[in-house]
Amino acid sequence: MADDAVQGALNGLAMGWIYILIAVGLSLIFGIMRIVQFAHGEIYMLGAYLSYYLTMSRAPLVLAIVVSMVGMGAAGYLLSRFFFRRLRDQPHLSIVFSLGLLLILQTSAVIVFGLSERSLPRLSDTTITMFGLRIATERLIAVGISVVVMGAALLFLKRTRFGLALVACAQNREGAILQGIDPDKIAAIAMVMGCALAAAGGTVAGSILKLSPFMGGEALSKGLVIVVLGGMGSLGGTVAAGLLIGLSDSLGQIYFGASIASMVPLLLVIGLLLVKPNGLFGHA
Repeated sequence: MADDAVQGALNGLAMGWIYILIAVGLSLIFGIMRIVQFAHGEIYMLGAYLSYYLTMSRAPLVLAIVVSMVGMGAAGYLLSRFFFRRLRDQPHLSIVFSLGLLLILQTSAVIVFGLSERSLPRLSDTTITMFGLRIATERLIAVGISVVVMGAALLFLKRTRFGLALVACAQNREGAILQGIDPDKIAAIAMVMGCALAAAGGTVAGSILKLSPFMGGEALSKGLVIVVLGGMGSLGGTVAAGLLIGLSDSLGQIYFGASIASMVPLLLVIGLLLVKPNGLFGHA
């Protein structure tokens, strides 16, 4: 049972960090553009498939992650430049557009990729033994890759001019505009970052799980739950909520079964919002 608990905790941490990559992207896009990007899960899915075809062409997995992030980041720029920028002040139209985009991308993926599941190369086939427990190395590598990508995103936000402008625009859009910050440029940066992070999460998830045209649905639902649970606009809350959801999913399946485990995140959100409507670290 100890082996199962440790392995379950590692699985949960690995998936938790993947969920964090998705949720941070959603949070950035919402914070800057004030839209909920319902097609974000499909960007995650397309990023995973792009990495799959790159690895089938004998590209190393690390290179595939980088290329996938760049490719989906470019797609995010095009979405921001030609579509979401025009809909930013019309939330109802942006919701309709993002839902339509979700269906278009998902249907196109079924036509192009088919319904059969695919697998990316595994991060590792080895195990290590620590304190008498056998631990799958691939889970540790998945956590490491996700932490590195997330760390790079945080450094960009905290240490670069564009990152600081993005944070300022999220906190006070009108004040940022008065300081000379171009909201359209910042919105494009937010969309590029969000899509790139989703692509990284999709690739890491695809190396652990299976790829399918419908994999974005669960990713989107987890991301939205994490954003609400952690608190809108709080990166610290997003990280804490992502790890909590990842661990509750994995350990819940071990001890209570998949059906009950699937309800735990929703119960956590409902319970927390009744006590603290702004989430774990959100502000009024």
